[in-house]
Amino acid sequence: MNINVVIRLVEAHADTLAERWAEALLKEGGAEAYLKIPKTELLFSLRETFREIGTYLNQPRHPVPSQHFREVGRKRRLEGMPLGEVVWAVQLARKVVWRFCMEQGLFDSSVDAYMALDLYKQVVHFYDAAILYVIEGYMEGQA
Repeated sequence: MNINVVIRLVEAHADTLAERWAEALLKEGGAEAYLKIPKTELLFSLRETFREIGTYLNQPRHPVPSQHFREVGRKRRLEGMPLGEVVWAVQLARKVVWRFCMEQGLFDSSVDAYMALDLYKQVVHFYDAAILYVIEGYMEGQA
């Protein structure tokens, strides 16, 4: 198993994952400012991210991820969202993706468990970079 299995799963279930993220946002809290944004707008943005995750994971130096997440940071700052809530929302997306992969039974054997650790490392690296880009975008234009 390799990262492409996770990519195909996430891209194929982008709508489901976006809905689960919105549910988790309500359930877990920590990003109350997001509740002020129309759900359809939030879901659209997240679906697009999930649908393009393969580009991001297979081509880590591709300019699209940095541009996309910097734009998310800029937009959320202009909407008046606290930076901590923006970062939490990105972390929550990572948690939702990984929970979904585990629920789908991708890692059922001990060999799969070893591979899962490697895949998890790649997913975490992607979301760590996303957080960095969000923060950079958020901070742009501030004194």
